[in-house]
Amino acid sequence: MSDANKTPTTSATSLNPLLRTLLLAGGTFFLMLGFLGAFLPVLPSTPFFLLAAALFFRSSPRLHRWMTGHPLIRPHLQRFQQDRAMTMSAKATVLGLAWIMLLAAAIFLVDSLFMRGFLIGLAIVKTIVILRLKTARPS
Repeated sequence: MSDANKTPTTSATSLNPLLRTLLLAGGTFFLMLGFLGAFLPVLPSTPFFLLAAALFFRSSPRLHRWMTGHPLIRPHLQRFQQDRAMTMSAKATVLGLAWIMLLAAAIFLVDSLFMRGFLIGLAIVKTIVILRLKTARPS
């Protein structure tokens, strides 16, 4: 068979082993950041989950299937990919936790007036970003 008749494949097995390893490592890193973002108010979870899913798509179909089928991750990925939206309860949860954590840090952990202002400013920016997203109906 000549080289002209071969069709390029994008399967994970046809990737350079170094590239596949880097994509897997990046996917794992962003997956962990996504999980951290679910609990830490300064990190968004959905963009990290989306990036991890894209990296796993290229490097490991098995991990991509696991991630997109995971009962905790799947609803967020599907809703965001389809509608670019969050439910009102998700918005309220994210913003409530963000404000509690950032205000607690500003009041109890930081002595600098500049850092207190920065943390409150960060909470305001996060609020604006979350509120600008469309609101989806609960599924």
